[in-house]
Amino acid sequence: MNEDVLTVARARKAKGESVSAVAKALGVSRATLYRHLGDDS
Repeated sequence: MNEDVLTVARARKAKGESVSAVAKALGVSRATLYRHLGDDS
């Protein structure tokens, strides 16, 4: 997970998209996304 993907994930999450939908769109697991987003999720 690089910084560019993480930036996109944060932006999509901020717009109200679910973690599951963001993870699927970016091709990562929900666990990976939660791990990198930390308290932001």
